[in-house]
Amino acid sequence: MKHIFLLEDDETLARGIAMALEGAERTVQGAGTLQQAEICLMEKRFDLLILDLNLPDGNGLTLLRQLRQRGDAVPVILLTANDLELDEVTGLEAGADDYITKPFSLAVLRARVNAQLRRGTPPTAGALVNCTPFVRQYDILSNRWG
Repeated sequence: MKHIFLLEDDETLARGIAMALEGAERTVQGAGTLQQAEICLMEKRFDLLILDLNLPDGNGLTLLRQLRQRGDAVPVILLTANDLELDEVTGLEAGADDYITKPFSLAVLRARVNAQLRRGTPPTAGALVNCTPFVRQYDILSNRWG
């Protein structure tokens, strides 16, 4: 089961997105403000975040930067009305994995969500990785690695 978090202050749009993305294999949980989002993200781990930028209590980019600063590598799609090239570059350089401007196609959003979920969520910074040692010996008599 994949869990998607949607930060969108337009309730009608949020419901439409949730209906388009929810299914047997995934759930969508949402919030309409940065404050609500911060609470949700502290309580639960998500496989993908979809963040609006223009919110009543701030900018979704602030939340994205906070996540990246603490080493959270969860995939993030920015979904916004900010359609200037500079906005897109700023969002991607801040750590977003994708940037979609409104208005948008639900089919394209669904395809981009699927692409991000296929990649999976990389481990967070500081996660332990078990590696087996790789040892090769050089045989001087035969002049080759064994």
